[in-house]
Order: sequence, then structure tokens, then C-alpha cells
Amino acid sequence: MKKKLLSILLCGAMIGTMMTACGNNGAPGSNESSPQSEAGNSEADNSEEDNSGEQGGEEAPAEVTPEALPEAFAHYTFDGEDEGYTLVKQDNKAEDSINDGGTYDIVPSDAAPIYADGAVGKALYMDSTYGVDLNLEPTNTDVYTVSFWVNARFFFNFGPTLQIGYNIGRAADAGNNVTWINVTQTTWGADNAALYPTIWSRNEASDAQDGTDCWPWMSGWDDSAHGKQEWAMITIVCSGQKQDGPTGTTTVGAQYYLNGQLMYDSNENYTNHTYWEEWTWDASLAPNVMQPGDSEFESYFGINYWDPLYVGYVDDLYVYDQALTAGQVLSLYQLGDPSVAMEYPNAADGAGAEEPADPVAVDHSSVEITGTLVGAQDCSTAFWTEFSDVVAVPSGESVTVNFKNYSSQLENWNNFVVILQNVADVHSADDNADYKEYAVVRADNFGWGAGYENIATAECDWNWDTFKTDIDGADVELTITNNGDSADIEAKVTSAAGTTYTQSYKGIAVDGDLYYCLTVDGSFIDIQ
Repeated sequence: MKKKLLSILLCGAMIGTMMTACGNNGAPGSNESSPQSEAGNSEADNSEEDNSGEQGGEEAPAEVTPEALPEAFAHYTFDGEDEGYTLVKQDNKAEDSINDGGTYDIVPSDAAPIYADGAVGKALYMDSTYGVDLNLEPTNTDVYTVSFWVNARFFFNFGPTLQIGYNIGRAADAGNNVTWINVTQTTWGADNAALYPTIWSRNEASDAQDGTDCWPWMSGWDDSAHGKQEWAMITIVCSGQKQDGPTGTTTVGAQYYLNGQLMYDSNENYTNHTYWEEWTWDASLAPNVMQPGDSEFESYFGINYWDPLYVGYVDDLYVYDQALTAGQVLSLYQLGDPSVAMEYPNAADGAGAEEPADPVAVDHSSVEITGTLVGAQDCSTAFWTEFSDVVAVPSGESVTVNFKNYSSQLENWNNFVVILQNVADVHSADDNADYKEYAVVRADNFGWGAGYENIATAECDWNWDTFKTDIDGADVELTITNNGDSADIEAKVTSAAGTTYTQSYKGIAVDGDLYYCLTVDGSFIDIQ
């Protein structure tokens, strides 16, 4: 098979990172990172492939024969019957909420469900005012299959369709057994093309019995959003086969099918590099998503703890406690009719009636720079491309820097980023083999790095409802302290309106010289 040309833009810090608990951060929500480095084969590599027997540059798929289906572990028809699922909505977090990694709590909804003819019998329509708690039980194994029909009026980036796992709304750094699969749309395709489904999964090692910690994701890498105003059947098969990924993490093998056809097989790529040779991240599934955890298993469709709710239909959702074969997946697809035309009812009070317009970055062209500029004033600077000077922080001392922070206001992470490292000049191990990042921490209370893994505390008092506007144009007083074997980062942030907030990361492990610098992501700073 000719290898697929892969041009994937990675964002912010992705795999193997640690989430911090404070307000609007945590899972694949509105302040979550996306990948931002290129992976894949060059065109030269592709041109040298043997294309014999291929049509249109791709090998014709092997013929698949339908096979008998096993008994399902769970099946939701969404035909209007009592199948154990309940309607839920987002609500402001309660004072005693355990969802320390989420923005909202998820609570029961008294909405009336909306049903219409779907791909298989009736389908459930979600109008942006409610989602579904499936009340699903875990299969208690790393071998399983999930499949569902989707017909979205539109998708939100990182917005919810199916999300299942343990402690989904919890902050991973609090020692919680956080695991999940999130089937969502991202813009991780070539030239930021929208991808649905992107199958993003998580296993936090803090309490994982096998010591794994990973953030793998996979897709068809075809730069398409399937299931948008059309019926599409998404099937994810977890084979449970252990895979030791190139980033040093342990994942499990998986296959992704679209409309009964295999789109990606991590086992095949793991063994033969069928899809690309430059294997730079773990394109498979996280382990333990369906295995017993230390909290109640959660299962939702159309809702999560962070993002706007789903708008569209869902139909026949299956869970199997075994890995379906290609023939069985095809049989499942043949039970449905994707040609069924759908109408999209108006949401209650007009909510969700129109597709949201693409957000526009705030214009900062008139801002007068009075110090040292880092980043472009149109907020076009990509993550990890521009840096301030690197400054030493001697043991037992503190260093303070003052700057103004300007944001695109598009995402919570489009603000300043602090880097703690062990060398004085470079920002990559490619430039210096001794280079180490103790920590990289963002303004939206998210971080990662070798010294960040056992951080003592990460706290902030942001008002997440006004965070994007509060931090745009804010004055920041940033202090980095070298305690010898640990480092602290403290920020005093004063909004343009005069409201003061504080943020701190304390107890970051340090085992050598300490230097800091600043970088930006879709933002810029004016260092005084």
C-alpha cells in the first residue's frame, strides 16, 4: 500500500503532559492543547513507492465478507424507549464539586427528548440544550468495540460527541485515575483542515495499575469532517494489543472504521509502518479506559465538562466486550440506511439554530509597544516559534519580570507561556543534547515537563467566565524562585479594568542550573 502523505500540525504541548486543576482546563476542552509538529513521509518518499496494482495512488481495499454479529454488551436504539439513558445539561460547579478539572458540573435535565426517523429506526436529536448520560457500565477489559451513527448539524472543535471513561472532569495532577476516549472534531489535518472523527484518548499514570501515561489520538487523516449533515457510522475497535510507542508510552492497538470500511489500523502501522514511516507520536488508544477505576464510570454523548453542547442526531450506539472483525463491522453498518434525509429542528429559544461563525482574533494593531516585543501583534505567532531572552535564576534567589500580555481571545491558551530549563540558550534537544525542560506552564493553568510531574501545587483564582478578556492587555508581574531542588512560579495579573488575579506553580523539581524564558501562542507580550 502506498504510504499516505501525512502533514499534521501539532499544537501547544500534547502527549505525555500533565493537566492542572483550576477552572477551565483539563480534558479536550476549550483550553486544551492540540498537536503542533509535522509528522509523516516526504513527497520524495512517496514517489519512490511501488504503485503496482494501485488505483488512484492507493491500493484497492481487500474485499470484506459480512459476518454474524455477537451479542452486544450494550445497545441504545434511541427509538424513544426506556433504555436507561437520561438527559443531562451543564450547570455551574457546586462548591463541593469534585470536577476540579472541568468548567461545569453535569446535572439532570428536564428537557423533552426530540426523536425523528434515523439511519436505523428512530434517532435522538440534541439541540444544544441537553446531552445524554448513557449510564453505561464498563466492559472491564481492554478489548472492546464502540460504534454509533452520527448526523451533526455542525461540530465544535473539541466539542463532545461520544466521551467515556473514569473521572472525566477531574484534574489528573490530583492523583485521580483519569481515563477517557473523546470522539471529537479537531483542526489537526493538513493546513488546519477539520477532522471528524478525531479519536483522542487519555490514560493518566498517577493511579494506573500498569504505570502507563499517554495521550494518543488517531483519525483517518483524510482532512474531512464526516457525519456533518450526513449519516456516518463511526466504529472504534480496541484490540488490547500492547504497543510501546515512539514517545516512550504504552498504548493498546486499535482500528477505526468509517461506514463499515477500515480507515486506520494502529496494529498494522505499529508492525509495518503501513501508514507512515516517521512515527513520532502514539496513534492508537490509551489503555484502561474500560477497566475498573477508583470512581464511577462515566459515559456521555453530546456533552462534556467544558465545551458547547452537540447539535445533531445520534442513532444506534453499540458497545461490545470484544474486538469486532472487519466482517462484523460491515454487518453492523449494513443494518442502517445512511440515505435517510434529516431535518434539523430549531433549538429551544433559538439556541443552536445557526452554525456559529468562525471566531476572529482581536485586532491589536494600534497597541503601542514600549518595551521588547515577543510575538506578532496580529496574534499569528504559532506555539514554540518565538522566545524572549533566556535568564538565569541562581540557587536561593528570585527573578521578577514585568510585561503586558495581549491575546487573540480565541482560546484560553492564547497567552504567555513560561519555560523553565537547564541551559542558557536553546529550546530543543536537537540543538543541545543536554537540554531539559523542568516545566512549561501556561497562563490557563496547564503544564508539563520532567520537573512538573510531581509538582506540589498549581493554583489560580481566575474568573473563567471572563478569563479571555481579563488577560488581554493585562499587566503581569512574574516571579521565578530557585529553591535549590525545586522552583516556584508566581504571577500577579492585573486586568485592564483593574481586577487583580494570582497564579502559582510551586514545587517544580529542579536538579541542576535553572533558566527561564517566555514564549507565546496566538498572542504577544511587551516586556517592560
